[in-house]
Formats: sequence, structure tokens, C-alpha cells
Amino acid sequence: MECSYFALVLTVLALAFAYFLRKRREHFSLFERAGIEGPPPSVIWGNIWEIYTKSHKTCQKEWHEKYGPVVGYFFGYQPTLLISDGEILKNVLFKDFHNFADRGALMGRVDRNFGALTELRGQRWKEVRSTLTPSFTSSKLKQLCPEVIHIVDDFMENVDAAHVNGKEFDMYELYKGLTLDTICRSALGVDFEIQKNIAESRILHAIKALFNSPMNYLTVALACFHDIRRIGGSMVSRIFLRLGNKGRDPVNELLVRCEEVVKLRRSNPENRRVDLLQLMIDAQGSESNADISALIAGDDAERHQAQQEKGKTLGQCPISKSKGLTDKEITANAFLVLAAGYETTSSSLAFITRVLLRFPEVQERLREELLEATNGGQVFEFEKLQKCRFMESFIQEVLRMYPPIHSFTSRYANEQKIYGDLTVPQGVDVLASTIALHYNEEVFPNPWEFQPTRFLPENKSVAMSWAWQPFGAGPRNCIGMRFAQMEIKITLAKLLTKYRLSCDSEPKGDIQIPTMDRPALQQIRDPLMVKTTFI
Repeated sequence: MECSYFALVLTVLALAFAYFLRKRREHFSLFERAGIEGPPPSVIWGNIWEIYTKSHKTCQKEWHEKYGPVVGYFFGYQPTLLISDGEILKNVLFKDFHNFADRGALMGRVDRNFGALTELRGQRWKEVRSTLTPSFTSSKLKQLCPEVIHIVDDFMENVDAAHVNGKEFDMYELYKGLTLDTICRSALGVDFEIQKNIAESRILHAIKALFNSPMNYLTVALACFHDIRRIGGSMVSRIFLRLGNKGRDPVNELLVRCEEVVKLRRSNPENRRVDLLQLMIDAQGSESNADISALIAGDDAERHQAQQEKGKTLGQCPISKSKGLTDKEITANAFLVLAAGYETTSSSLAFITRVLLRFPEVQERLREELLEATNGGQVFEFEKLQKCRFMESFIQEVLRMYPPIHSFTSRYANEQKIYGDLTVPQGVDVLASTIALHYNEEVFPNPWEFQPTRFLPENKSVAMSWAWQPFGAGPRNCIGMRFAQMEIKITLAKLLTKYRLSCDSEPKGDIQIPTMDRPALQQIRDPLMVKTTFI
């Protein structure tokens, strides 16, 4: 009897496993059935093992070379279309945005209740995005500019202290303290004194731990089994993160800090500030405008806002109303601003500085423009820095060649779409191949050549405008893009109008910078050693 029972159990398990394999094979044949080429997926891992062993950036390069501008692959269980075809991407990111308005699960982790812009979907994402977008128009950035200048002055004090020793120092560490301090003080209105004690700052240590966490075996496993991810993806990923950081949970540490910041602001309602946190708090319990045409960060949002205000008076431009932000959404988006503002801006500054060390003639030309714009390094004004065309072009060229985030512009297909011979199946993620776009010879002639004047108005084409995507593209682009650019420009202006940067070990004229690649990010690999001399 016991043998019969044991045999029955084995039979049931065998049948269940056979059914599991059949369903997995059917799932992983999606692109083959759709006639889309790509690397053969494993029935267990999809293609994530190759990504884990080689890096996402390397795989994308190899796959495009082998399969062309449209590649079908599986990030674990999730079917993903990697696309570098400009016409298809313009449809996905702009024309058909209503069908591709949502992001897929990032790195196999998903928590739709988290409340951050990267996690929200559908109408609620539109409502929250429309609430936050006005904080990043030119008029708002102009108001924040004096505060950012003051914070960069603190950064310059650290540079001055390092300069006194007369030796090379790691500028990247100072940039990390600067960018996190800028976000905390100018966007969230709280001073953790990060730059005064970079080595001991707990919040800086927490955010470093978050971004330095490797893609480990457990992360790979989570991405491969969607049922685990769907049931408890957020909880499981947090456990994995804790295991990879010797028991520390950097996400929880940062969320606790964000909650403290929100509570502090609420407890002092008379202490109103012009910052992102105040805008989110003011929006709580009130109604906000949710109009898809106003969601692209930048001057377009500012012009649209002015038109809406005019429309209210004239009885035109009907505005749809929605509820304001919840406590959870305020905290989640404060966390998002901290994380995104820290990593992208510090890495951008690191790549920019390494290029300046290797191309001293470019550094001199940039310095000349900045000295003229700042009255010899005496007056730093938002409008004048915005008019520094060479600096703008130089920054864009560096970020074209070395975008800090290269695999983040993903869009989820809510319905099937057909573009010529390509059928985009429902339920797949469409990932813009940022590196391939940035090195497209038809858009950027001689893409492997560093051309700091490439983006000057007289040289810039329409195609270059949409193909340049270090901050994404379309209504779901990086909301803090212009804030990050302002911070970079102020930092360069302060630094280069006082010091000449050099490093004997940096190969002059070599644009090939060694990078450290993470699943969606790239950073400089080696310490950013800099020696400063007065100009």
C-alpha cells in the first residue's frame, strides 16, 4: 500500500513537472512564433544567465550585431524586445504612448503599491506625474538655483581642502557627497551635513550600498520565476538585498530617512519652502491636473501650464481632476528622487571630469566660455549658464558616449501593435537600446569619435534630438533631467573658473574609458584621481 502511495506521488510530481516544462517551452517560444530573431532562451533561465555572466551592455551589443535592430530575448521570464530602430521607437515612446505608458518589472522586482513614479501604472501614474512635473520647469529651477550654488560652494570647500595637500585625490567621492547633499537640501529641504562628513555619513553609506549591490544568483532566480515575483517580489528582493549587504537593508534605511523628512516638514507647517517635497505635501488631499500632454519634463510643461491657467479664465482647455498624493506616495517619491538624483548625476560628473582630464584643450575652451559667462568666476546666474552653448554640447556628447543609465527606457505593451513586418505582442517589455541609438552612424556620424561640438545648434539635427536618450524619452522620461543638468553646469562653472584639473596617469586624447557595468547602469571603473592647480 505504501509503495502504491509513493508511486502515485511520484506520478503526480512527474506529470506536474512535465506540464511545467510544456508551459515554459510554450512561453519561451513566443518570439520564435512571432518571427522575431534573438538569442535562444533556456527553458529555466531565459537569457538572463548570459546577461549575468557578460553584462547587459555587452549582450545588447553582441545581439544587435548578430540579429539586427530588433532583438527578442527573455529577461528571466519576462519577454523583452530590444529595439534600436528609430522609427519603431518614435511610435512606442511618443505616437502610441497610450499603449506603452507603463513600465515593466525592473530587474524582476515589482511593487505596484510602492507609489514611486517608476512603479505606478495607468491613470494613477499620470496623476502623480502631472503633480510633480511643475517642480522641474525653468521657472522653478531658477528659484532653486541660488540654493544649489550654495551647496556647490560647500563642495568647493572640500576641493579647496584637498588642493592644500598638493596631491591627487579621488574627485568621484566628493561628487557622490555633492549630488546626494544637493537632492536632500534643495529638493527635500533637509540638511544631513553630508559634505561636512562624507566618510561617516550614514545616508550616503546606505545609498552607496543600494547601488553597489551586485546582481547575484538570487536576483537571477527571482527574475526567472514570475509566480514568486508576483506573489512576493518586493519582499523577496528586499531579503536578497539584505543578504548581499551583510544584513543591512539600504532601501529600508533610506525609506526611514524619507519618512522622517516628511514628518519634520509636517510638524513645522509654517516652515514652507520652494522645493519638491512642499509641492507633494500641498497636493495631498487636493485635486491635481492629469493631462498627458503636460507630462514631458521641461519648458513644454511650463508653456502648457501657462496655457491651462489662461484656459481657466477663458473657459477653454478642460482640466480633468484627480486626488492628490498619499503619504505612501510622498515617501516613495522622496526615496526615488534621492536614489535617482544621486546616481545619475554623480556618474555623469565622473565621466565628464575624466574626459576633461584626457582632453585638456577641451577643458581650456570650456573654461574660457565659463569665465566669460560668470564675469571671471564672480557671478553665477541661471540664465547665463543656460546660454553656454559649448558646455551644453560638450555635456551632451559625453553623455551620448557614456550614458550612466543605458537599459532603463522600457515600456510595457498593453495591447498588440503592428509596425510594418514587426508584431509587438501584448505583454512584452519594449526596451530602447540606448547604447545602440547613441552609436548609430546614420544619426551620429563617426559615433566612436569624441566631438564636443557635435550638439551645437548649427550641427544638431532633428534625429539627434530624439536619439539622444541618457534620460529616456517621451512623457515617461526622467522627470529630474533638467535639475540634473543645472547641477552639473553649476558644478563645472564653479570648479573650472577656479582650478585647472589634471592627472598624469590619464591617457591624453583617449576617449575609451573603462567602465563598471551593472544591469542597467554604467560607472567609471577606476578611481577619479585629480590634481588641482589655480588658473
